[in-house]
Amino acid sequence: MMIPIFHRNFQKFVKKTNIKLFQIINLNVNSILANPNQGTLLEHPFRKYKIRKTSFIHQKNSYRIAYTLNSNTQEIIFLLIDSRENFYKKLSQMDFIRDS
Repeated sequence: MMIPIFHRNFQKFVKKTNIKLFQIINLNVNSILANPNQGTLLEHPFRKYKIRKTSFIHQKNSYRIAYTLNSNTQEIIFLLIDSRENFYKKLSQMDFIRDS
């Protein structure tokens, strides 16, 4: 099994959620840990970082989870979770994207 690592942006979103949304996020995280290749690889400019995304719907809102795999260390780094409207903007503002 892969080791989960949660970026501070991911943690910040989860802290603000209600219990039902937290449970759905937890189910999605466990699903990703069980099958890390299930997510879709994102297109440019995120492709070079091998960022994957998976999505789900809760109370008529669509959410995205961004993560990347490190096969060498058996880690999955959960980068970001947010609504579809904010997802790509926030992902592009993350430090490792801006620095490249």
